[in-house]
Amino acid sequence: MQIEQLAPDLFVAIGEAYHANSTVFLKGDEALLVDGMGSIADATELRRLLEDEMGKQVRFIISTHYFSDHLAALRLFPRAEIVAHELYAQTFRSERYRTDEEAAHFVEPTMVIGDRMRMKWGRFTLDLFHNPGHTMSNLAIDVPEADLLFVGDTVVGNLVYLAYSAPELFAIALDRLERRRRARIVASHGGARSSAAIGHARHYLGRLTAGEVKLESCLPEGVVGTDFERIFHERNLETLRPQLS
Repeated sequence: MQIEQLAPDLFVAIGEAYHANSTVFLKGDEALLVDGMGSIADATELRRLLEDEMGKQVRFIISTHYFSDHLAALRLFPRAEIVAHELYAQTFRSERYRTDEEAAHFVEPTMVIGDRMRMKWGRFTLDLFHNPGHTMSNLAIDVPEADLLFVGDTVVGNLVYLAYSAPELFAIALDRLERRRRARIVASHGGARSSAAIGHARHYLGRLTAGEVKLESCLPEGVVGTDFERIFHERNLETLRPQLS
């Protein structure tokens, strides 16, 4: 597990499985998590760090979307309140790529929200708002005190991933994110990045839906595609193939 420290009371823990992450907000002896890692092994290491090494109790886990590669920690912190969008179950049922072990990560949320919710956690304000794009249950979280925006999987690297949605929804979702004008984003895989990735994803979406099939042709000039992005680009082509042929 890698740790990316964003502030003394804020860090991103990045797991080995899919580089799925969990962002940790600290307040005294308590912690709030955004997302919950992709494997039990990664989640167990996170619990060891928080409880055994740091002496923290996890009070809340906010799920940006209810896919199993972000739910592994839910069973490991049974005293935590789990916050998700009210369409969480539809999202979980729609998932196409998961193992039996990953399916077992599912835990019912204890709190569900509709359009938005705002909560204070220590010095941070977390503004949760419904942002359907990647899934219909996607939540984004704006944290002004950290100049940080959580985007879930609405942005994957510098791409969008269309398997569960439509390009029109993604265009609206990306616009909502850009209008927050934060310097950094945290997606559900990897660490914090420049918010320029939102614009890159918008460029990719436009080129892809215009008929481009090569990853390099869909990305902005100067942005080099990664092996991780190539996986999702190929899946996007499968999704759009009837329209592109």
